[in-house]
Amino acid sequence: MLLRKCALGGFRALLCRTYTQNQKHIVVHPEIRQALSQKQPIVALESTIITHGMPVPQNVETALQVEEMVRQNGAVPATIGIIDGCIKVGLTQEELMKLAHKPREQVIKCSRRDLPYVVAAQQSGGTTVAATMIVAHQVGIPIFATGGIGGVHREGHVTMDVSADLVELGRTPVAVVCSGVKSILDIPRTLEYLETQGVCVASYASMGGVFPDFYTRDSGCKVPYNLETAADAARLLRAWRELDLQSGVLIGVPIPEEFAADKSAIDAAIEQANAEAQAQGVSGKEVTPFLLSHIAGITKGRSLQANIALIKNNAAVAAQIASAWVAGNGHQCGDSREPKKKPVVVGASILDLSFRVKDMHGLHLDGATYKSVAKHAAGGVGRNIAEGIYKLYGEVNLISAVGNDHFAQMLRQLMPAALQSNLIVDAQHATSLCSVIFDRLGDCKLILGDMDVHDSITTAALKAKSELFSQAPLIVMDSNLSEQAMSSTLQLAQQFQVPVFFEPTDMFIAGKPFKLPAELTQHIRLLKPNLHELKTIVEAITGQAVKHQPDTKQEQSELLKQTKGLLRQIDTRFNCIIATLGNHGVLLSIRSDAETDPSKLLSLSPSGEHTTLFYAPPKLQHIVNVSGAGDSFCAGFITALLKQCHTLDECVATGFASAERALLSESAVPDSYIKEGDNFESYFQQIEEKMQRKRI
Repeated sequence: MLLRKCALGGFRALLCRTYTQNQKHIVVHPEIRQALSQKQPIVALESTIITHGMPVPQNVETALQVEEMVRQNGAVPATIGIIDGCIKVGLTQEELMKLAHKPREQVIKCSRRDLPYVVAAQQSGGTTVAATMIVAHQVGIPIFATGGIGGVHREGHVTMDVSADLVELGRTPVAVVCSGVKSILDIPRTLEYLETQGVCVASYASMGGVFPDFYTRDSGCKVPYNLETAADAARLLRAWRELDLQSGVLIGVPIPEEFAADKSAIDAAIEQANAEAQAQGVSGKEVTPFLLSHIAGITKGRSLQANIALIKNNAAVAAQIASAWVAGNGHQCGDSREPKKKPVVVGASILDLSFRVKDMHGLHLDGATYKSVAKHAAGGVGRNIAEGIYKLYGEVNLISAVGNDHFAQMLRQLMPAALQSNLIVDAQHATSLCSVIFDRLGDCKLILGDMDVHDSITTAALKAKSELFSQAPLIVMDSNLSEQAMSSTLQLAQQFQVPVFFEPTDMFIAGKPFKLPAELTQHIRLLKPNLHELKTIVEAITGQAVKHQPDTKQEQSELLKQTKGLLRQIDTRFNCIIATLGNHGVLLSIRSDAETDPSKLLSLSPSGEHTTLFYAPPKLQHIVNVSGAGDSFCAGFITALLKQCHTLDECVATGFASAERALLSESAVPDSYIKEGDNFESYFQQIEEKMQRKRI
């Protein structure tokens, strides 16, 4: 996932939160990228367990089980490894298998010192605790789960054999959740070394602060602090992040009691394995895997089972801590000192029901029963745009209305939980329902809608949420609102000096806000009408009828000429009008200074001279659903603006890329704009390279 340094400079900030130039060798899996963007709890996982820690097939089986433990405890797993010189954050199952089955001599056990060589030589590697911490920190993941860390080796005071893990903990701000220091090491000296490095060390749910030693629950050493619960650990990590100490935290979790080894037996096995290592001249980074392998043989596999049990338990605990951190508004991902401002969307939430007739004979409104295929989905222009912004930008407040009925329950189940906190519940009205009937060829024949619940978005309800508006960088408003609700929304925009993006929704109601006083409508700085809605808006603003009937099926040059004629009648009232022209593309009328600085589109100052630009997207085959493409375009375009992309082309390409994802989805808003095995940046890049742009 290498981004072009020049044209994609602005988009690098769009979905890549903590990247710097030295990270061009790091590929972040789309699921991890989206989790970072949406501030979801994430747990980093190392890969030496796959390459050097366990034999096949236990290594792959354990890696997958550990990832599943993270998911079951509410977080997203991000296994880190290096394949053919590319550092991967979030290995796929295929990549895990590839790494696991490479011959051992072709896979390097990577610490900090090894990373430059492995990347430059395009080799593969398993990341140690130290290397995993480095990569996790660079991409913005602050919690990492592993089995046990390295430490000061026995006789380390003579040999000076000290693990790089300890040094990394002293200089890289990542919290490491583990079962303490591996039993094969000198644990007292390791803890002394960590104290010297300034590392905060704590035990977890351990009586009396006893520190674990990997295979057993009691190393014989105590640490200053014990964390009883995930919430306790999350509070510590929040304070650690706020203090910006630039050093790590080590949390020692005892192995589950039923898997703990007998201390005397494991100590005897370690002594025997150490003697064999010295006899065979094993040294350096080969010592740990040699000892673990021989201890497994000596204990007849019991140590391997204990190893598997403890790392799964550590992953579960790390996920619980990460979830508690996020739930406590700890801003796990990104900079907690600069929280992202949330745009506000005020508009409709609708439960869409569709029926596609299967009968061969014609469809008539004659009371007959027709066989059909029924589907239901979450809809509503405001809701669609809000969900799109949430999935792309990560933050949004949706103000919408639902009833207190079964339809509301169905709608809520289809909506992200993050969009539901500001829903207005009106027990006097049914949840908005839209029923669409298609014939067997897919042509829409009838639409029935119950929209009365939208009147529940009243002046009082909006003023009660005024704090949301006061902190918003942008307000998005759709035309399903009553005139009173529109007036109140624009009054709040005026009060807090926030620009408004207007989505006209339908040609019959597109002109509704322009009946309001000009001092309110002047805060509408952006709008996205289709050709019919644009005609309605022009007539509402100018008070004059448009004589010709817009038609997107006419020859393109004539279509652009007529559309530009309509735009010129109203363009100076706005910063940006995005006129959608069906499969032709979009015609943008923008204030001229925004062509080089798109942030001007959010300005409340007068717009002055305007420039008209036409963008034609690349052709798309196998379209699945057209119902939410325009709303996803809005979400992508708005996200690019809020993320301060550097070029207007990037903003439009982000809109097109988002719309295409929706066109390929069964639902109005796709489950994810980032497909597994893909990344949104490369998709966006393809769109930008293929779309056509010309000045009109």
